[in-house]
Amino acid sequence: MKKLIGLLATSSLLMLAACSEDNNSPAAPANSAGSSQITPEFCQANVPGSVFQYNALTGAPECAVPTQSSSSLAPIQTTSSSMQAPVAESSSSAPAPLAQSSSSVAPSAPSSSAPAPASSAPAADEGDGTFKLGLWDGTAGDAQVPTGNTTGGYWYSYTDKGDNGLSTLTWDAADDGTSADGLVPVITECGGLCGSFDLLVGSNPYKPYVGVGFNYSRSANEVADATASKGVCVTYTSDIAIILEMGLGAQDKAIGYANPFVTLPAATAATTKEFTWAQFEQPSWASAAQTVTNPEQALASLKFKFAGEKDSTDGGSGKFKIMKVGAPGQCK
Repeated sequence: MKKLIGLLATSSLLMLAACSEDNNSPAAPANSAGSSQITPEFCQANVPGSVFQYNALTGAPECAVPTQSSSSLAPIQTTSSSMQAPVAESSSSAPAPLAQSSSSVAPSAPSSSAPAPASSAPAADEGDGTFKLGLWDGTAGDAQVPTGNTTGGYWYSYTDKGDNGLSTLTWDAADDGTSADGLVPVITECGGLCGSFDLLVGSNPYKPYVGVGFNYSRSANEVADATASKGVCVTYTSDIAIILEMGLGAQDKAIGYANPFVTLPAATAATTKEFTWAQFEQPSWASAAQTVTNPEQALASLKFKFAGEKDSTDGGSGKFKIMKVGAPGQCK
């Protein structure tokens, strides 16, 4: 009995020594019998039946004795000082969702073909394959024309740089259209797309040109059936005639860019014109092999081109403003 009491007393002293440490900082090794450090060997020699462990509250070494009600050691409790706090997800480490802004719109095309997509990855189809042309009114300050596809309809511009031309298009607004908001500041300031052009042929063997347009989807090559829209209406002003062209995606190259078009005559005052799809015709120089039928059934884009009158000849300069685009009847 005296031996057991002695052993229990020794164990109590050891545990008291361990618990006396500051539980907010790493515990220093507890000592017993003078300067002897508590080790597994110490527990085995001085506290029979005990197990060497580190106190869960203090981190100090100790000889733990099984409880009377169980042969197992008392469970080790975890304190807040020994638990690692979860890492908070902060806005500085997690990227913000990409806003669909006109900064995601395709860059200007170097030729009369439609521009490349904003992303090199294939764009997912966000429509049902039907070109549902709706009203775009520049006074609303929106840079997206309703097309029936949530990723499409964003205005872009292009020049004849790809054909070695030197023509330029300049926006008549404080913003140059290259900000993160794209053409939204231009449209907001102008109540539409307003700009000026300078048609310089450079080494271009064709007529100098610049233009603006929008695609059915984000991809310049994704086509849709626009039959249900029946045609297009436009409200505009322009110092020269505008060639309103149907972009047919990958088929453009196959037909030698003999795209169906209509002509919007020059107009110094706001003018509204409407055309059915049947009124779009290919240029007279198109060969029989380049002929397309029912192009509205595979429409990829609509493009407004400002071009010179003669090949290899400068075409002068001027201003334009596009205020509304939609299906027939919507611009009035």
